[in-house]
Amino acid sequence: MSEPLTVPLDTIPAAFEGLIPSAICTVDPDGSPNVIYLSVIHRIDDNHVALSRQFFNKTDRNTAVEPRAQLAVVEPESGRTYLLDLVYERTERDGPLFERVRTRLDAVAAWEGMANVFVLKGIDVCRVVRCEPAASVPVTSALHRSVNLEKVEAFSARVARATDMEELLWVTLNACEELLDYRHAFVMLADETGDLLYTVASNGYTSSGTGSEVRIGEGMIGLAAARRQSIRITQMARELSYSHAIRSASEGDHSRRLEQVIPLPGLASVRSQLVTPMLAYHQLVGVLCFQSEEAGAFQAADECIVSILANQVAMAMSALRPAERSPASSLALSTPVEATVAAPAAQVKHYAEDGSVFIDNEYLIKGVAGGILWRLLHEYQDHGRVEFSNKEIRLDQSLALPDIKDNLEARLVLLRKRLEERCEWLRIEKTGRGRFKLVVSRPLSLVQVQGGGPL
Repeated sequence: MSEPLTVPLDTIPAAFEGLIPSAICTVDPDGSPNVIYLSVIHRIDDNHVALSRQFFNKTDRNTAVEPRAQLAVVEPESGRTYLLDLVYERTERDGPLFERVRTRLDAVAAWEGMANVFVLKGIDVCRVVRCEPAASVPVTSALHRSVNLEKVEAFSARVARATDMEELLWVTLNACEELLDYRHAFVMLADETGDLLYTVASNGYTSSGTGSEVRIGEGMIGLAAARRQSIRITQMARELSYSHAIRSASEGDHSRRLEQVIPLPGLASVRSQLVTPMLAYHQLVGVLCFQSEEAGAFQAADECIVSILANQVAMAMSALRPAERSPASSLALSTPVEATVAAPAAQVKHYAEDGSVFIDNEYLIKGVAGGILWRLLHEYQDHGRVEFSNKEIRLDQSLALPDIKDNLEARLVLLRKRLEERCEWLRIEKTGRGRFKLVVSRPLSLVQVQGGGPL
């Protein structure tokens, strides 16, 4: 049985966050030292750490001959350096631990635009036989975030009381700020294709970013969604904005250009970011994204808390979806109203290929939400209808909506928010659970175009 370490590894969690680079020293057969800096150090348990193996050939050769090494880690809050004596045990090139470290490294690579350079070859699992301060200073407990279970319980209770999608989104972001002190956050949901995430709600940003998109598998957010793993970056370059980084590799085709129309929510000087997938019944519902201008703002405890809450929000979203889909004919009729004619007509163009909608040549929305808006406007224009229900839209065969896994309520929330931000004369108002009203204060000129949008 291993002897207890002078400084237990779980008392210095921030030292393994990468805020300050860690150095490892190995020796070659003739005793010459070799010191290099590591990209990732992952604490496995009380007596083991995993080190990223990338392109350090000298270190690899040294540990093959002499398995002992010394690692220096720095606790950023206090500036104290701790020395860890290691004994190399094995290298893993697959499995859950490898994938976890690979995802973290790939997220850094995606951010830096170095995806083809930062390739993880394996992780070296080492046993820690000694952990002591580098200098003779008192050993005190580290300053790290504690888990307040009462606040987690309060968050859970608020989520459980939400009765519709819009309320659930508001409750989630509001509780993140009030209870957990996450002041900058946004929610992205997976679209019906399984290829994109779209922003449906945000809090704490100058621009809401509602409707902005990220391809699953690309950048930090897309990577977290694709691998169903939380990604936490504790130190980012100040001069980079996330919106720029996520799109640096995007070029060319029409769909990519549409993704760039609406910027993602983002802080001007983001230093820390945490992205957590929302999962329900083994399916990706979306992601929760948190940002901070403070380096090291999100620690391991935050990742644990957010992962639990994200899945609860995902389950709540699934529970809010209709339990059944009974057959129906076309949209039910409601009392017609006369169109307003005081203002000049607004031109609304709908491009059938991608569902994009432009109002007076300004992009508004695309995809499923665009198709819904086009249908509502036609009902208004042709029949004077203003009152609708979620159920009738879901069951309207002419819309060719995707199956139930795509959340119609989320699309309506997205559409409502985009109209609030971009179109003062056209809005959607809730009139009850699962019911809403279309409010139009200008005449309409509806134009259908068979091709794709101009962007």
